[in-house]
Amino acid sequence: MDYSLAPRASGPVSWLETILVTGLAIGLGLWLTPEDPLQMHAGFPWPILAPLLVGVRYGFVRGLVSAALLVLAMLVLRYRGLEGYAELEPSFIVGVLVCGMLVGEVRDLWMRRLERLQMANEYRQYRLDEFTRAHQILRVSHDLLEQRVAGSDQSLRSSLLGLRANLRLLPDAGDALSALAEPIVAILGQYGALRMAGLYRVDEREENVLPEPLAMIGVMGPLGTEDGLVKLCLERGELVSVRQELIDSGNYSQFSSLQACIPLIDAEGRLLAILAVRQMPFFAFQDRTLSLLALLGGHIADLMRRDPHVLQLPDADAQQFTLQLKRALMNVEQHTLPAGLFAFELTRHNDELTRLLERSQRGLDLHLPVRNNRDNHLLLVLLPLTSPQGTEGYLARINVLLHEHFGIESDMQSLGVRVLPFNLEPGCDRNGLRNFLFNECGLNDQQVAV
Repeated sequence: MDYSLAPRASGPVSWLETILVTGLAIGLGLWLTPEDPLQMHAGFPWPILAPLLVGVRYGFVRGLVSAALLVLAMLVLRYRGLEGYAELEPSFIVGVLVCGMLVGEVRDLWMRRLERLQMANEYRQYRLDEFTRAHQILRVSHDLLEQRVAGSDQSLRSSLLGLRANLRLLPDAGDALSALAEPIVAILGQYGALRMAGLYRVDEREENVLPEPLAMIGVMGPLGTEDGLVKLCLERGELVSVRQELIDSGNYSQFSSLQACIPLIDAEGRLLAILAVRQMPFFAFQDRTLSLLALLGGHIADLMRRDPHVLQLPDADAQQFTLQLKRALMNVEQHTLPAGLFAFELTRHNDELTRLLERSQRGLDLHLPVRNNRDNHLLLVLLPLTSPQGTEGYLARINVLLHEHFGIESDMQSLGVRVLPFNLEPGCDRNGLRNFLFNECGLNDQQVAV
């Protein structure tokens, strides 16, 4: 989604429009009132609308240029001896320039605010997509376990965990997609009952599919890049399939030789590969099975795109926490979106307090319970998109919960809790974060990787 007020202020189009709008204002003035083209002596100087309009659309620089063109036109008219322009009012010239600059600066300010809001919204959507996929994987795996005879086959969860384990064994510089193409196709083929299908890499730079399959079920061969279903899948970035009625009648062969195309697209919308399905049983060609394949494709794409240092962490929760911590740090460095990080170290064993802290998790927050090198239970809490004032409010809320649960005189210190805060805001760097995690919190690179 694009929340911008106008086209981005870059490229020749914005400059062309700036010159045309300003020239149009001057030209209309010369045509309508040749004795006073810029309306200096009229009730209202209408040509000043040109820098106002350009400033609103394209910002400070274009607004200033438009205003400067109007001032230049005044000087030209004075030089040519126009009677009304023999003496120019300095306040009028300054007013024209200030109008263009002021409106442009306000536009730039709001654009920066909108961009930050858009990044925050994209982050929340990314987290929602991750949660939805995890929930659907769990639900589908549950249903499949109910349908299969115990011990007849491995579960969906164990298949994905096996794929994750294979991915961890690959070298950092290796091509994960090529190396794991066979297991990926095996998993998708197993749960889609595929008879003839192939996995094809997508070239992100040229936005097309490489014709040679990385792995296949049955005999697929090179994939036609002009295939209608493939082009539609690349254009939409989602699962596409032909209708069953067209398959039964045989009228779909002119459009595509495939029955379905399943994209391997991660939660950030980056397309990695597509699974081209040429033949699958009638009973399996239904929305439920195709949705499962699309869901698995998205989950596998997330694994393929995962940071190799994150994958080396033995615990899945630690991988997820580290991934979101790195994303929060990237948001700070690139988009100045702050975040908060707390470490609650319990110097005395207290199961009730531990459960209370874990139940305090909010919607976007992430918790990671670990043990540090001081053999104390420690709870890491990441607060994405939270300013320093917001982290203070979070800590105040935790203190209120402690007062309600343990009494009004209770606080962190009396309960044996050591609070270690760290604000991820412009100016902080990775070395400072590493020092906080590894030195102050007493963790190691097998618990969280930054």
